[in-house]
Amino acid sequence: MAPFRKSVSLVSYKYKGDIMKIHRELMKPIKLRSPVRLLLVIAVAVGLILTTGVVFGQNARQTERVLRQLETNTDRFSKSIDTALDRSRLNGSNLEDQVNALVDEFEYATDRLKERAEDNVAINVDVNEVLRRGMYLDTFMRTHNFAVTAERDWRLVRNNLDQLARVYRVTWTWTPEVIRNSPLSKASSKQVIRRLEEASDQFRTSFDAGMDKSRLDGSSYEDFMNKVVAEFDHSVEKLEEQSGDLKPPDVRAALNNAAAIDDFLKRQRLDARTQRDWARVKANLDDLAFLNSVAWDWTMRRSIAPVVSLAPANSNVQPQGQRVGLVRMVNPSLNAVAREVRHELMSDLPYYSVFDWIEFEVLPDNTVILRGEVTTPPDTKSKAEDVVEDVPGVSRVINEIRVLPVSLNDERLRRTLYNAIYNLNSPLFRYGVGSRQAIHIIVDRGRATLKGVVDSQRDRQLAYQRARSVPGLFAVNNELKVEGESMVR
Repeated sequence: MAPFRKSVSLVSYKYKGDIMKIHRELMKPIKLRSPVRLLLVIAVAVGLILTTGVVFGQNARQTERVLRQLETNTDRFSKSIDTALDRSRLNGSNLEDQVNALVDEFEYATDRLKERAEDNVAINVDVNEVLRRGMYLDTFMRTHNFAVTAERDWRLVRNNLDQLARVYRVTWTWTPEVIRNSPLSKASSKQVIRRLEEASDQFRTSFDAGMDKSRLDGSSYEDFMNKVVAEFDHSVEKLEEQSGDLKPPDVRAALNNAAAIDDFLKRQRLDARTQRDWARVKANLDDLAFLNSVAWDWTMRRSIAPVVSLAPANSNVQPQGQRVGLVRMVNPSLNAVAREVRHELMSDLPYYSVFDWIEFEVLPDNTVILRGEVTTPPDTKSKAEDVVEDVPGVSRVINEIRVLPVSLNDERLRRTLYNAIYNLNSPLFRYGVGSRQAIHIIVDRGRATLKGVVDSQRDRQLAYQRARSVPGLFAVNNELKVEGESMVR
């Protein structure tokens, strides 16, 4: 009897080489007297197909339809969330940059899956990436209220993601713990590292261009930050060399190096492209931390620790990355220029109040960087710069002080917070006696930050509790130091 041939139509599979081997095996002439061999080959093929997300016939058409709907709804959601963010309190904030980055990475993963499906090389890891990045966006959407249009568009995307999981037979839940423990995590980490390298390369290009356009161009601070970025690049390369078998300390090292860059970019806003490229780097770092169960929060990190470790060891200069506040200090270790700058700022700023905060940094070349937030009148910012420029030994002044926006609600909150902390019946009343209150109250768009120095951890916690009791606040950030903790940090 003449031999016959068997073939399998594959739309998506895990390893193209393995599938082609099986396909060639099935294409070999198989005699009817070898039914065991035939069944064995078919069983292996079916096993591989079921474990890699292979889609057949009717399911292939269904997959194409779901991916097309997902692409359309994702584009619509991208536009509606962009409009919603522009009309919200998040407009212009770092959080807006991060949300835009989440949308960018989600769109990238979706486009990549669609392309790989069209080329017949899509696998479950590709699907998992789309679903995982969708989970991050879903968490954000559930914790914020936006216009009806954005909410509706996201629900459509979410439904498409559920359909996608069913089509590819991926066990899917919107619960983070289940996703983190997926057997695909190792392969997903390798995928994220590749994406992280791409995003890091893009950021490095935009960062160099942004620095060249900034006031830091040609300064020792620019050289210093170039070293910090290079150290971050090295930590990412080290992760790539591990081929997916990542060690948590190496992941945390990359995150800590990134924290130094993030701290710099929050204080020195470069152009929009640099900020957006950095937000995409952060989105991939967050994804990597999640997959490898590394606890990480950008708001809770130690202040710019990697930058301090890279600073010059000369004890006669003010190391880069350290900041000096206009508050009482215990045995401050400052050079002559830093001491004089601090003295002049504390003496010659008539409008500086409990609702303002100014700190500064002295670089090895005696460049002084002013930072902080001040309320109106806005000439406190320019006055501070004028004062520092006249200090003997100062070579240059970079003024990064931000003037807080005028807001009747913020002004009301400042007064209410002041009364809550400093009223006569408060145990914290003593901190308000004198010309310089120890606890400074910074309010920006409904969010309060406490800065300064107190005597004990108990007072620090009490100030935070009293601030939290004020109605109308969106958040309270407690940055108070306890006496004995140097304000040079």
